[in-house]
Amino acid sequence: MTDNSTPPTDLEATRDPPADPTDPEEFEAIKRHHGSRAALYAVLAGTFCYPDGDAVAELTDEETISAMRSAANRLGCGDAAADLASALTAPDLDAETFADGYDALFGLPGDDGEYPVVPYEADYTARDDLSAKQRRIATVSGLLSAFDLERADDYHERRDHVAVELELMQVLAARRAIVEADSDDDRGEDLALAEATVLEEHLADFLPGLAHDIGSAAGREGVPEAAADVYVAAADLATALLERDRAGHPDAPTADATNGGEPA
Repeated sequence: MTDNSTPPTDLEATRDPPADPTDPEEFEAIKRHHGSRAALYAVLAGTFCYPDGDAVAELTDEETISAMRSAANRLGCGDAAADLASALTAPDLDAETFADGYDALFGLPGDDGEYPVVPYEADYTARDDLSAKQRRIATVSGLLSAFDLERADDYHERRDHVAVELELMQVLAARRAIVEADSDDDRGEDLALAEATVLEEHLADFLPGLAHDIGSAAGREGVPEAAADVYVAAADLATALLERDRAGHPDAPTADATNGGEPA
């Protein structure tokens, strides 16, 4: 992850860049804009993965923090990113504390047998309807397949895990940074519609509820405060980025237009 030190403009912070890549300045604005979005989604996806030692080292690296803050400032999410940066650089946060917080919030059931927070889309959108859950998960799997994405062999979470959907947005944004800055490449509209589908039909349906549940569970006994601060701040930044991106997108395609909810 690299940090582009060019200061943000009001245009970059409030809406998508102008679609005229023939202008050199706009060409750079397009790359910075979508590159910044990809950088934020990458940090957020990494934060919601299980925090092993390597992952924690990368998330708390000074370069990662700097790049995240610069990207967020360009997109108008600077305050939320500053909170996450502060949480990630807290002196009492280490890999063990981070992992204990993950387990306490997402990985281990409480005394009542229930998980404090469930980081899966279908558990919010389909609740106890098993058939509906399977359809939701299949739809996300279809989106991943449509863009030739597969989970790593050592990643065992369901495909509707929040980290997977955030990483899908990272990949789409990174591809848009390349495609929309090339006047000879006509895939930008398809990528924009795919993003709109993920945002409107998936993340928007459960991310706010997930953020609320994280906030509610963060003060539970057994959740280390340093780790709780990271997850609360990450959920807040993810929600802010979601709303910012939803405002700048076209309407999501309908199921009829996208082969059952998946991009054609």
